[in-house]
Amino acid sequence: MKKILLSLILCLFAGTSIFSATFEQACSVMSPESQIKGDFVQKRRIASNGRSLKSSGIFTVGNGEIVWQTQKPVKNTVTITKGKITTTDSRGKETVLDSSQSQVFTLISKMMASLFAGNREQLQEYFLIDFDGSLGDNPAHWKTILTPRDSTIAQAVSRIILTGNLDYMLSMESILANGDSILYEFLNHEKA
Repeated sequence: MKKILLSLILCLFAGTSIFSATFEQACSVMSPESQIKGDFVQKRRIASNGRSLKSSGIFTVGNGEIVWQTQKPVKNTVTITKGKITTTDSRGKETVLDSSQSQVFTLISKMMASLFAGNREQLQEYFLIDFDGSLGDNPAHWKTILTPRDSTIAQAVSRIILTGNLDYMLSMESILANGDSILYEFLNHEKA
């Protein structure tokens, strides 16, 4: 379930304007009008033993789909579409999970759809939102902390921290309920 939630969350990118960020602008960054592609680096910290793991690859987001192609250390591809996640491992074995298989997946899918659409009202339904529209020396950088309202979601993730500028999502960190954290950094964005 945690992998599903994190994979879905990763669908957040796009472009907007040039002044100090508002929450509405951050929402539009989370819902790309055209396909965006780039590189990602994932850093996972395991709380129980203090160990860190790192992976990297490329992503494509837009047109109702996100594709994550992990290149290192192990190749795999995750494709997320509305109501379905397909994972293909390095040997070509495909695993499909769709919303009909899990009530929890359905709830997470609805929550993620609100993120992908940048829908403020639905985001507020699923999360307590703490937004800062001007970080550090750059007033066009923003940070949003999402804390789940729903107890089912909160069993998997304590909070999600998103950062970006007025053009793209720059990072996403998920603090899991067990204390682990997963940080994604998004690099080399370009329109596909």
